[in-house]
Amino acid sequence: MRINSRDDTLKKNYIQKYQFLIKDYELVKQGNHPLFKRVKDFYTHHGTCPQTFLKYYGRHRLSCGDPSALLPQKRGPRFKTRRTPFEIEQAVLAQREKGCNKYEINAILKGVLKDKTPCPSTIYAILKRYGKNRLTKPMITEKRRIIKERAGELAHIDCHHLKP
Repeated sequence: MRINSRDDTLKKNYIQKYQFLIKDYELVKQGNHPLFKRVKDFYTHHGTCPQTFLKYYGRHRLSCGDPSALLPQKRGPRFKTRRTPFEIEQAVLAQREKGCNKYEINAILKGVLKDKTPCPSTIYAILKRYGKNRLTKPMITEKRRIIKERAGELAHIDCHHLKP
C-alpha cells in the first residue's frame, strides 16, 4: 500500500497552475497575448478572482521566481498561542468575585498591571471561559455591601433636586 502523506501532487499542481497563469498574465500586461486584450478577459476566461491572483502574483514577484511562494501560506497564529497569562486570568476572576463587571475590572487592573491590562472584550472571554460571565447572588451581595471603617462613618446620602 502506498503512503499518501509524502505525496506532493497537490503542491505540484498548485505551482504549475499559477506559473501558467503568471506567464499568461504577463503577456496580457505587455499586450502580446493572442486571446486577451484586457486583464478582465483573462480573469473571466480562467475563472479566477483578481484579488486572489494578484496576491499570488505579488508573492511571485517578491520571491524572485521561487516556486514555493505560490503555495498557500499559514493563515494566523497557532491555536492557544495568544492566550492571556494565567496570573492575569486569576486577577480578573478575583475582581469578578467582588461583583465587578468587565469595565470595572479593566479600570481596576489598569492601576495594577499598567500596559498588560486586558481589554474589556478579553476580560469577558476570560469570564466566559471560567463560567463566571453571569453574576451569582453572592457576587451581587458582595458588590452591594458597604464597608465602613469606623462607627458613624458616612455611607449613604439621599439627594433631592428642586427646580429653581
